[in-house]
Amino acid sequence: MTSALSRFAFIDSVHAAEVLHTTQEQILDRVKSGNLKAYGGKPANPFLRSADVAALAAELGVTTDEPPQRIKSASARVQPRLTSDSRWSGVSEADIREWATRADPPRRQAARTAAGTARERLDMVLAILDELDR
Repeated sequence: MTSALSRFAFIDSVHAAEVLHTTQEQILDRVKSGNLKAYGGKPANPFLRSADVAALAAELGVTTDEPPQRIKSASARVQPRLTSDSRWSGVSEADIREWATRADPPRRQAARTAAGTARERLDMVLAILDELDR
């Protein structure tokens, strides 16, 4: 067992996710479905019995002697990206033109690639949001 699982009777859902090599959101889904029982704490970060987490790790085939790994959830990857992209509203066409004329060819090519990928992902965000709002 990891030291936290053997030393403490309870751990929070963040640490449980690290031990199980999963996201905190998946731990919260397991609490909601009844696969794990919460013992106090905040709804977004409940405390879980260490023995329950160790048993689930054994059931899933995750060895608890492996070092815990933090895995970012989809929300933790998508939301900051959208927040960052919202700053484009403060960039004018003139700003972009000036930047492009000053940028060297490799930088323009890298920007073209990044912008193409961003366009694909943002189109996907809009399509999924439209799908869910119907």
